[in-house]
Amino acid sequence: MSLFAQYKARKQFVYVFRLITDKIPRIHSVSISTNETRYSFTIPTGTNPEILLDKIYVFKQVLSSENIEIEGDSKRLTLTVYRKGLPKLVKYSLRDWKPIVAGMSLPFIVRSNRHGELIAFDMAKNPHALLSGFTGLGKSSLLRAVLTTQMLTMKPESIRYILGDLKRSEFRLFRNHSHVDSVHVEPASLSLALKRVKAEMQRRGNLLDKHEVTHFSELSEPLPWFVVAIDEVALLRQEKDCMAIIEDISSIGRSLGVLLILSMQRPDATILQGRLKNNLTVRISGRQSDKINAKVAGVPGAELIKPSEKGRMIYVLDKPEEVQAPWLEYNGAKRLLQPFKRYDVVPNEEIQLANTKSVSYPAKEFTFGLLDEEASQ
Repeated sequence: MSLFAQYKARKQFVYVFRLITDKIPRIHSVSISTNETRYSFTIPTGTNPEILLDKIYVFKQVLSSENIEIEGDSKRLTLTVYRKGLPKLVKYSLRDWKPIVAGMSLPFIVRSNRHGELIAFDMAKNPHALLSGFTGLGKSSLLRAVLTTQMLTMKPESIRYILGDLKRSEFRLFRNHSHVDSVHVEPASLSLALKRVKAEMQRRGNLLDKHEVTHFSELSEPLPWFVVAIDEVALLRQEKDCMAIIEDISSIGRSLGVLLILSMQRPDATILQGRLKNNLTVRISGRQSDKINAKVAGVPGAELIKPSEKGRMIYVLDKPEEVQAPWLEYNGAKRLLQPFKRYDVVPNEEIQLANTKSVSYPAKEFTFGLLDEEASQ
């Protein structure tokens, strides 16, 4: 990095900062590499850092880049200008993900960041996730890829699913699969399933007390993870019993091996409040209509995603990070999961009749192994 290049970068940065705030920042360092230019700086006392986020478009205009990130606290921040943006489309590949999720108890894939790194986290360590954002921009594809990856890398006896498909669209793919106990399209039926989950949590809690351990994995009796995944959970806003159990899962489910994956289009403040909002440790969102909705979803910056950027997400674990989610088509997931399809059950595993309990089926025994995409196509 030449001194002239560093001087020019500093001068440009100060110019933009003064356009926005009419003040001069204290620049600690400027690093220029092949892939990015990074500024570390302190803002003057009394300056609201939110102003920089609100007017990030000024940085983009002057620095001639659409790929800019600002992160930090209320005083010291880092602005990074990337030479290249995220890819517009990243197709799902099980082969790519195998080494990333190896060793995880319950993997949740996210996708690549600006450095080209594949990102996944372990739900055993970071329980309960919320996916949100406009329809048609990649949220459903990510949810499909997450569940498919879990099913391809975990045995049916080690993980069980209760799926709420309240839009009657996303989870039909997983009906009658060896990992799935039941799929529910009506709140009344889902309520019955959640009550059974609550009873199982009470049973597991009693086992922890009896054996004086703090986590279900410490029990001598091997128990599976339970994942309650609900697409468009906002449709349960009037179902107080359901929401009470969902809140309980978010509070005590981790140690009992019961976890949540919730999905919704528009963040609903009546749903995302209190214990539930605080306990959803991971937030992932596609485009939000405005800053208020992004704030309700707990994903600052999601309002800046363009309508044309399908699969573009803001991922929040420790800090917000822009990523490109994997694209997995419905038929592609169907091919990958074909070996897990069960044909020894009725076509519709949930019978929608008044006062009829939803039926769940135990996993059929079979030889399990990681699938290669070539073998599934």
